[in-house]
Amino acid sequence: MIERARAHGLRVRPVSVDETGWDFRVVHAVDDDGVRWVLRAPRRPEVARLIDVEARVLEHLRPRLAVALPDWEIRAADLVAYRRLPGRPMADEDPLTLAFDWRAEPTDAFFRALGEVIAELHRTPVAEAARLGVPVSSADQQRAEVARQLREARARLPVPAHEVRRWERWLADDRFWTAETRLVHGDLHFGHTLVDGSGALVGLLDWTDAAVADPALDFAAPRLAFGPDGLDRLLGHYAEAGGTVPELFGEHIAEHTAFRSSALLGLHGLRLGNPGYVAIARARLADQDRKRSARTKSCAVHQELFRDAKNRDCR
Repeated sequence: MIERARAHGLRVRPVSVDETGWDFRVVHAVDDDGVRWVLRAPRRPEVARLIDVEARVLEHLRPRLAVALPDWEIRAADLVAYRRLPGRPMADEDPLTLAFDWRAEPTDAFFRALGEVIAELHRTPVAEAARLGVPVSSADQQRAEVARQLREARARLPVPAHEVRRWERWLADDRFWTAETRLVHGDLHFGHTLVDGSGALVGLLDWTDAAVADPALDFAAPRLAFGPDGLDRLLGHYAEAGGTVPELFGEHIAEHTAFRSSALLGLHGLRLGNPGYVAIARARLADQDRKRSARTKSCAVHQELFRDAKNRDCR
């Protein structure tokens, strides 16, 4: 990658290599003036074909969002290079376990800033997003795609029957699929979220998965990382900034989160030939099933002992 950069007129020396990205290999480098650079090389031909679309998304959003976005100075089919943005990722992801090593605890100011940025992103007119070349789906198409993914996961992974029924109920319930599709980042995990020394949000990376899709997708990573309480805080600030929060949106996000972090992860691992991802997905599916079984038994006991009382976890 260093040689490719030199071929484009950028003379740098490597500082570190980041292999955590699913779509790009990344090299952090520095030039002779001490300026730090980020070099990205696509891992697969289909990823290279997305580079021009991502460039248009960045150019469109950079003046509109209140955080820094990458400003590419080299853009080619085999290399993207930009000056490193201020701040550091809020967490580093272990490429083997997908566990995060956190640098900072999220503050309310962080949740507020992230909610405001997501709300502004979701306000992008769909027609404008379509002109950028991102994939565009309707709510019905998003629902159909999740159903297709579930069928594929059942055929190729050991998805527990209880989890299959859970997601089939989710797909069948019209109340969960009312939100209009919006321009989403699509991969808003905390390796892509830059914060400064105080923990304030200062930048967002990796817009390869930007699409007009279910707005719930931009809340899946926060839900996975911070649980329902953190999600509630984020959604509160999102709503204050003008974001739309439909009925059952939190529950809808929770189902997306569980599905994407297990079944969909397993399918992705199979497509990439990455047995580690498949193993993590299978472990998560089994863990979800164990927790659900334990909760079901607990609710049965609660209902037997306290027939007139309600347990919010058993709804």
